[in-house]
Amino acid sequence: MAQSEQDGKRLHGKKILCVGLCNIDIIQVCDAYPAEDSDQRCQSSRWQRGGNASNNCTVLANLGARCELLASFSDAKMFHFALDDLRERKIAHDHCVYHRGAQVPLSTVWLSLATGSRTIVHSNPDLPELTFEDFQRINLQDYAWIHFEGRRNTSTIVQMIRSIVEWNGRPENQSCKVKISVELEKPRHSNLDLLVDGVDVVFVGKDFARFLGHDSAREAIAGLKQLHPGSYIIICPWGERDTVAIDRQDRWFTQPTYPPEVIRDSLGAGDTFVAGCILKLAEEEPPGSLAVVLEFASRVAGQKLAIFGFDGIKRD
Repeated sequence: MAQSEQDGKRLHGKKILCVGLCNIDIIQVCDAYPAEDSDQRCQSSRWQRGGNASNNCTVLANLGARCELLASFSDAKMFHFALDDLRERKIAHDHCVYHRGAQVPLSTVWLSLATGSRTIVHSNPDLPELTFEDFQRINLQDYAWIHFEGRRNTSTIVQMIRSIVEWNGRPENQSCKVKISVELEKPRHSNLDLLVDGVDVVFVGKDFARFLGHDSAREAIAGLKQLHPGSYIIICPWGERDTVAIDRQDRWFTQPTYPPEVIRDSLGAGDTFVAGCILKLAEEEPPGSLAVVLEFASRVAGQKLAIFGFDGIKRD
């Protein structure tokens, strides 16, 4: 049986939905980070469909999962590049919302071969965020897992999450509850509002943790659990340092990273890790084993660091 067929059976034929941003990345691979007011050539350049939720879908699709993206789209001709890529990778996007005349969100990215760093400058002048009405058009019955990228429309995302929690609470849905995860990455206090009762997994980014005043992943997790007690998983990757996590029973886990000998492209490595965790948790194999989840996700993220883009990411 093909891997994707096996995964589909574990997920009961349902999809993983990622809700958030889809943009276009304009990437230049440089020998070193360019000096200000300089004129130089890069080693290579490319366009790539980007955005956290969009990248999550790319990795999930590469790993054989049925997935869907829910995002706001520009109707500009330039955005056809992203649409063509979604179609080519068989990532569903039927419920995405098109906005006439809106500019395409762009990220200009410099990758340094000298250090492996990536420097990003974002542009998103007028593309509206998703509304609760946009989210209500989906049928929750179609999904095993819904993941939310923390964005500026925090109060709307809270509405979306609470509507899933309410749906999960109905007697007729007890055998088909939708799992919920959120990613807190950007340094915004409003992200804390996404710690809603009923969320199953919270991914905490290093930048957000530092924004809250925490100097380590363990400190960040302990702080969030104190702020919002409950039976849910928190996973906090910390760049090249160990990932730390806590499960529903408040058991702690530490997972080393697996960087390649040469880091070629770190853009989207965090999104790759998150996607790996979501897939393994959604499959529930073996059930309740967070250590297996973290190991799998760390190895997949290590694969990504060794290649340009996402093609080549696969199950070992």
